Amino acid sequence: MSDGSSNALATAGSRLDSGSAASVGALRQMGQRIRQLSESLVRLESAARPLQLPPLDGREWFDLLQRKLLPQLNDDAYLIVAVVGGTNIGKSVVFNHIAGFRASASSPLASGTKHPVALIPQGFDESHDLSAIFPSFELRPWSSGDEALLDIPAHCMFWRSHDRVPSNLVILDTPDVDSDAPVNWQRADAVRQAADVLVAVLTQQKYNDAAVKQFFRKAAMEDKAAIIVFNQVELPDDEEYWPIWLNTFCRETGLNPEYVYLAPNNRKAAEAIALEFEERIWKPGDAPQLPGASRPGSIAIPNGTTSRVSLASALSQMHFAEIKLRTLRGSLQFVLNPDTGVQAYLNEIQARSRQFHEAAGVFLRRSMVQHADWPVPPNSLLVNEMWAWWSDHREAWTAGVHGFYSRISGVLRNGVQAVRIRLGYVPADAIAEYREREWDAIVRVLQQLYEQLQIITKLNNPLLTERLESLLSGTTCEGLLSRLHADHERFDFHTLVHELVTGEMEWLRTERQPLFELLRKFDGATAVFRPVITIGFALGGGIGAEHFLMDAATQTLTHLAVDSTVAVATTAAGEAAVDATAGLMGQAKASLLRLHQKFKQRREVWLLEQIRHHFLGDLLTDLEAGATISRSATCQDVTRLLNELVNQIKQQETP
Repeated sequence: MSDGSSNALATAGSRLDSGSAASVGALRQMGQRIRQLSESLVRLESAARPLQLPPLDGREWFDLLQRKLLPQLNDDAYLIVAVVGGTNIGKSVVFNHIAGFRASASSPLASGTKHPVALIPQGFDESHDLSAIFPSFELRPWSSGDEALLDIPAHCMFWRSHDRVPSNLVILDTPDVDSDAPVNWQRADAVRQAADVLVAVLTQQKYNDAAVKQFFRKAAMEDKAAIIVFNQVELPDDEEYWPIWLNTFCRETGLNPEYVYLAPNNRKAAEAIALEFEERIWKPGDAPQLPGASRPGSIAIPNGTTSRVSLASALSQMHFAEIKLRTLRGSLQFVLNPDTGVQAYLNEIQARSRQFHEAAGVFLRRSMVQHADWPVPPNSLLVNEMWAWWSDHREAWTAGVHGFYSRISGVLRNGVQAVRIRLGYVPADAIAEYREREWDAIVRVLQQLYEQLQIITKLNNPLLTERLESLLSGTTCEGLLSRLHADHERFDFHTLVHELVTGEMEWLRTERQPLFELLRKFDGATAVFRPVITIGFALGGGIGAEHFLMDAATQTLTHLAVDSTVAVATTAAGEAAVDATAGLMGQAKASLLRLHQKFKQRREVWLLEQIRHHFLGDLLTDLEAGATISRSATCQDVTRLLNELVNQIKQQETP
């Protein structure tokens, strides 16, 4: 790099007028919101995983957010200048001429440069985080010019510092934008997204290449500043053709170059870093403005004669802060574009979440699990557990009386049962009977569930159809029944009843204290008359009355009810006892009905969990989660931050 070029570049970054400085400050103020937006988007993507949307990585706007806006919004107004172009057109030669020395290896072979090379100012790596500026690359210190030619899978960027590079300039040599190797396209795209200024190297053979034009079309949409260098030009023969090439290129890409240069086809001068670049005056009359570009189709080019200049001097004439402002704003507008940016992603989430909501609704409307004809649990099982709890919580003297006579009652009742067995009576197992009735209900539910799932697959809902067809084709009804039956046989109903009754009785004791104390008083009063009741209940009503009371759903406090009724004939307070008993029996019945409902709910939940575990997997969970994502706090955060950024830009654009 010549001293003149070095001095010109060194003074370029100081050109900050008050207007551009204020604009840069405004962009820096957006930095905090941009970071918050990025963090919220990452959280939203994680939450939206059930929606099965394409990842954020690889979306153009998200890559710009990560690779351009986040690293550079809060930094000083340095420029990243990238030399870009197609295969074997001399990009490294141009790069070396900007640098003023052989900073990158040049090769006559196609697809020579495979990794970008960065030339940075002395000490720049100490004051800036290179990995944050270029997050798509593995940063490696440069040791030789041949490293960029290494054929390795890692996305590397080889960097070196030089004392003649001004403090606010970073120069990049890049892989081919039209390489046969897709990995080179990825690396070139990452460089373009991070760059502020593109030095577009074109040739007669490459200016109209489809891949090359596609690359620069994206650059125009991001409003990148550009210098065009037509390399390997045969002068004076090509003098009449380069305007045609350039007009075609600019018209089809939307790119409006700041400057245009011609470089002669001179290999020896290129290797010696002695090419002379000839500036040409060009006014694009019909270059279209693409969405995202901030400038019109024609720009003002200073009048003057054709001259030979150094590219370093051309860069020195560009206003650093204005270019930085332009590229950052262009990237930001691309991110905020309602058709291609964050809003488009939110629209995808809304649409897919709505599909999940509709799919979940279809399933729930047709689900048989919650509408099953579930059998009623045996009252005797609930009553015995309630009575056992009551016995454990009696006062000492009443517990002794009731316990003594309960044992007498049990002996007498067992005797009666023995007689009945000899007469051919087989005592019923309440749990076994209920288990059999419940299994019949489960079989009916599964049969209806399979029928309904077959119908749902024909409802033209792709989210359900794809998942359910896979389930129905890989799982047989017989196999599911077999696994469910094994789990059903192992289920401990006694533990469930004990848990439900304990919860109900504790609720009575803590939340219905007046009622509980009244029950305790009645229990104490009836202890006086247990001799009469025990004999009467065990002999007179022990055979038939017990089943009647259970079936009538009034057995929650059976002993208390019988004792109170007998007490009417033997106590002066009999009339009051009858009135109180009627109220207590109503409460007892309500309590028993609550237990029925809770028991039914717990068994329905058990069956649904079994169906999920053995059959549906995460389908229902995914549908339920996906249906609510668009209304989640994370989605609302992204929407809020997006609106704030849009409003801030509108305020800045308002005169």
